[in-house]
Amino acid sequence: MQNEIDRDLYDILGVGQGASAGEIKSAYRSRAHECHPDVAHHDPDGEHKFKELSFAYEILSDPEKRRTYDNFGLDGLKRGAGIDFNGFGSISDLFDVFFGEGFSSGFGSPGRRRPQRSGRQSGRDMEMVVVVTLADVLDGAEKEVDLTRMATCSDCDGSGMKTGSQMSRCSSCQGTGEVRRTQRNLFGTFIRAQVCANCMGAGEVITDPCSGCGGAGRRSLTEKLQVSVPPGVERGDRLRVREKGEGGVRGGASGDLYVVIDVAGDPRFQRDGTRLYRRATVEMVDAALGAEIEVGSIDGEFSLKIPAGTQHGDVLKARGKGLPPRYGGKRGDMSVVVDVKVPRKLTAEQKKLLESYRQAGKERARK
Repeated sequence: MQNEIDRDLYDILGVGQGASAGEIKSAYRSRAHECHPDVAHHDPDGEHKFKELSFAYEILSDPEKRRTYDNFGLDGLKRGAGIDFNGFGSISDLFDVFFGEGFSSGFGSPGRRRPQRSGRQSGRDMEMVVVVTLADVLDGAEKEVDLTRMATCSDCDGSGMKTGSQMSRCSSCQGTGEVRRTQRNLFGTFIRAQVCANCMGAGEVITDPCSGCGGAGRRSLTEKLQVSVPPGVERGDRLRVREKGEGGVRGGASGDLYVVIDVAGDPRFQRDGTRLYRRATVEMVDAALGAEIEVGSIDGEFSLKIPAGTQHGDVLKARGKGLPPRYGGKRGDMSVVVDVKVPRKLTAEQKKLLESYRQAGKERARK
């Protein structure tokens, strides 16, 4: 990602140097929607791009700042703000000096967001993979898994405090949760607010921490968990186990556990939803005269009728021998692809019989 000192603010907004105030505002609104962290959360550079975009708009939407930038570039902005040029090599550095690290914005115009006080915190959701067999898919199953998670501390119920103790006001921020610094420069007076490092924005500190979790409100827990896998699941399905994610602190709810299903392969079958496919070998004589053969399914063998005259590659249907839909119901069908087996070695009697069959066929063809 480009991050040099000569990064052009007009290029960031995607407008030319002669753009009007309306064009600059329109370009900012459009691009802000694309790279806002809440929208572009998949982009690891999304937050940085949004900061650059907001900074570019802040400068170019102000006639005086824009004039300074047009005449002297970023160098002029830095010097005008009384900043040592050698200490900053990127737009982000300059941006943080003007607006602070906690800058955020909506789609109207840039602004600074007040740090949030960190009181009640909900636990994050977790995810794990469970492998099941086709037999599990047929009937459903109970799977036991080992789960390690940061659970709410049972000693302090997530408060982080020793029983009977209380929180005290943070002396660093006087209970506000943030520390403010005032800075004056060419463009006016800016108040830079940062989350208080002592209380992490809570405004209160623990004076007598819980011995079980050391004041964190959570501690590592490994437990065995029974996961109910319903019939008919497919690879990629997600099962939700409530409140088995990370534990909450200070009264926050625990997150959920999402169990992702992976279905182990079975060399006998191919699966397409509720339908199963497999191959079955049929002797040449049975294919010609018709017969019944035993074919394996998920829940045991069954008899399959081979009609007389069955050809190699024919597909026969076994109704109700497939898999159920999600959460159970009527089973799908199984498609059986026939492989006709031609014997490699024949006895003298078998050869005689087959030769007679061939001659009879030739006689019939002549007639």
